[in-house]
Amino acid sequence: MKLDGKTVLIVIPHTQFRDEEFFEPKKILEDEGAKVVVASTSVRICRGMKGGTTQSDVAIADAKADDYAAIVLCGGTSVPDFFWNDKKLQELVAAMSAAGKLVAAICLSTVVLAKAKLLAGQEATVYFLPQAIEELKNAGATYVKETLVVHNNIILAEGPPDSQRFGQAIRTALAG
Repeated sequence: MKLDGKTVLIVIPHTQFRDEEFFEPKKILEDEGAKVVVASTSVRICRGMKGGTTQSDVAIADAKADDYAAIVLCGGTSVPDFFWNDKKLQELVAAMSAAGKLVAAICLSTVVLAKAKLLAGQEATVYFLPQAIEELKNAGATYVKETLVVHNNIILAEGPPDSQRFGQAIRTALAG
């Protein structure tokens, strides 16, 4: 159990999150001994696109960077509506990054990192949606059609098929 004592904040929209982008990394991290705390727009039951449900533990607005070793943002069709312009979430990922902590995002949630000014001058991937690619470019990132991109303390993955590799990359970075 390499990750004993490490607490990871996984952020999901309260509706229409990608089940595999949440459940697969969560299992990988918990299997290594990490404690996973789930954050959403509010404390409530969250529903995935494939019918999975989970209870969020904390509201994004109440989460504090000091409490976590890493933050992981999951994707889903509701991410542009709920997360892209969430200032509290942008502040949280920026604070985590500034503290040298791991910041990971998959699918459409990589746009949050771009809007938090974490991807300027870097290669970045995002789920292939023209609007999302445009958001990355507007934030100064260079879009690359890669399934996984790792830059120092930032891990980005393209989408649902990459959930396993995404989770493994997070585990490896945290164990380092």
